[in-house]
Amino acid sequence: RTQFCAIGSVKSNIGHLEPAAGLAGVVKVLLAFEREQIPPTLHVQRPNDHIRFEESPFFVADQVVAWPRTTGSPRRGAVSAFGMGGVNAHVILEEPPVVAGREVVPQESFVVKVSASSEEGVRRLAGDYARALSRVAGDGVGDFGFTANVGRASHRFRVAVSGVDGAG
Repeated sequence: RTQFCAIGSVKSNIGHLEPAAGLAGVVKVLLAFEREQIPPTLHVQRPNDHIRFEESPFFVADQVVAWPRTTGSPRRGAVSAFGMGGVNAHVILEEPPVVAGREVVPQESFVVKVSASSEEGVRRLAGDYARALSRVAGDGVGDFGFTANVGRASHRFRVAVSGVDGAG
């Protein structure tokens, strides 16, 4: 196959970065994954005459290129960065797998564990949880409770608070 792999440069978009060039390239690839678009390399009038892109797998992304997900194979991007001071970076990134949507099991009530190293800490955390839960949609209340229950260590002072989803 020929001309199926886009190449570009972040330098034309944001300038010389020296030691941070590799990091900027990584951010560019991650944003391309997220937005499903390869951004253009700016100011390209014509590619180097000594490179025969038409006979290679590569083409210069001189305009926005759609990069949709395809089934069966993850998208991958490579970053090569070379700084004048000798900093060299090369990394190959692969997009994360698509997380399948899960069915939310209807639930009428919830229990949330509140645990801290002091009574005052329990009160403060309970207040923080109450404020956070006031902004959580009905489907997220179970997730919030699960994370609060298993995502925090148990401390000496603790209480379990039960309640119902106010949306129903």
